[in-house]
Amino acid sequence: MKRSVLILAVLAFAAISVSAQSFQQALFLDGYQLGYRYNPALANETGFLSMGQWENQSRNNVGAANFLYPRNGEVVTALHESVSADEFLGSLKDDNYLTGNIHFNLFSYGWKGEKAYHTLEAGIRAAYSASVPKEIFTILKLGTGEVSYDLSGINVAGNAIVELAYGYSRKLSDLISVGARAKLLVGIEALRYDVTRFDLTMQEDAYQAQVEADLDLTSRWSKIRANDEGYLDLTKLSSKERWKLPSGAGLALDLGVVITPLEGLTIAASALDLGGILWYYGNAGKSQGTTTFTGMDSLTMDEIQSGKLKEQFKDELDAFVRSIKIKSVKSRTTLEAVPVNLNLGVRYEMPFYRPLAVGLTGTYYGVHGMPYSEVRGALAWNPYAWLGVSANAGAGTFGALWGFSANAAYKQFRLTLAMSNGFGGTIPYSSTPLQPNAKTLTLGLTYEL
Repeated sequence: MKRSVLILAVLAFAAISVSAQSFQQALFLDGYQLGYRYNPALANETGFLSMGQWENQSRNNVGAANFLYPRNGEVVTALHESVSADEFLGSLKDDNYLTGNIHFNLFSYGWKGEKAYHTLEAGIRAAYSASVPKEIFTILKLGTGEVSYDLSGINVAGNAIVELAYGYSRKLSDLISVGARAKLLVGIEALRYDVTRFDLTMQEDAYQAQVEADLDLTSRWSKIRANDEGYLDLTKLSSKERWKLPSGAGLALDLGVVITPLEGLTIAASALDLGGILWYYGNAGKSQGTTTFTGMDSLTMDEIQSGKLKEQFKDELDAFVRSIKIKSVKSRTTLEAVPVNLNLGVRYEMPFYRPLAVGLTGTYYGVHGMPYSEVRGALAWNPYAWLGVSANAGAGTFGALWGFSANAAYKQFRLTLAMSNGFGGTIPYSSTPLQPNAKTLTLGLTYEL
C-alpha cells in the first residue's frame, strides 16, 4: 500500500534551511559590540555602528533517521515492511515538530554617555513552526478500520516582524551593572493553520483525507481568494489588497544584570522578549476539503539525491491545496506572546593568564508550546584586542551540541562568525539533519567609532 506522503511532508519541513535566540558566546568574545542583545547590561567601551548582523536558527525534535532506514544496501522509508512498528514508532515524540527563526539586524548604533551606554537598533525578525502528532504515523504504519480520528495537533505557523529598539545600560557600582531594552514590534505578515478535524480513510492503494482547519492569514500584499466552486485558488491571490495599517503591533522588553563579585569573575543573567504582539488577521477563514494521497513504500538514497523526494512532496502538496474549500468568517484580532528567552552565563578569567577564560552558559527558549533549553561549557582565548576565539560543547533538549565563535578586527572594522550544531550528520548533498538537532549560524560586521 502506498502510504508515505506524510513522511515526505515531515522530511520536506526538515529540509528548510532558513532559520531569534540571543548570541550566547557574546560573553566570551572581548570587543564584540552587540553583546547587549544577549544581555542589555553588557556595555561597550566605545561607540559603534553595525554594518548588519544575520542570525539563522532552526530546531527539530526528530530527524531524517527517524523516517529513513538502511535495508539490504539501500535506504527505505519507515513504512516499508522490513521496518517494525516498534522500531519506527518508538523513535517518535508525541508531537514531532520543527521551529526556526531569522533575525537580520538592519543597523545598530551605540554611544557612551556621561553615566550610561545607549543603543539604537532596527531589524527584521521572521519565525516559523510546524507540528505533526505521533498518531498520524501510528495510523500510517499500523492501519485501522476506523473512520474518524482526533488528529487536531497538526499546525503550521509563521510571521515576520520589524523591530525597533532602544537600549540603556548603567554601571551602579564596581559590583553590579543593569540594563534594559524597549522594543516596538510592527507586524508585517502572519500565518496560522490549525487542523481541528482530520478524517483518514484507507483505500486499496492510497489514503483519503478529509480536513477541517482554521486558517488565519494577514498580509499587506495579498488576500485569500476562492474559485467559482469555493475552492482555494492560488492564481487569484490579489495583490491589490492594501491594508492602511500594519498587520500587527506590540511591545517587548529585555532586562539584564551583570555581577562581578571577584576580579576576573563575571555572572550575567537576562530575560529577553517579555511582551506580545496584537495581530490583525484580515484573511481569516475556515477551510475544509477532501483529497487523496499516494506515495512510495520505499525510497532509495539515489532518488533522494536526484530530487524525487521534493518532486513527490510538491505534487502531493499541490493536490492538497486544490482540495481546500474556503469558508470565510469575520476577520479577527489575536494577542500572541513573543517567545521568551532566558539566559544565564558565567565567565572566569584565568588569574595566571587573563586572555584565557572558561565558563558556562544556559538558556531557555519557549515557542508555541515547543520549549527548548540547553547548557554549554565554553573555553575562550582573547590574546589580542583584534582577535578572540571560543569553543563550546554541551547538551540541549535534542541532544549533544558543539560550537565555535571568532571575532577579528582590522582597523575599526570587526567581523564576527559563530556556528553551533548537533551531532549526527546530514543526508548527503542536503542540509537535512539525520538526528534531532539545534543549529545556529551568526555572521556580523561592525565599525568602531
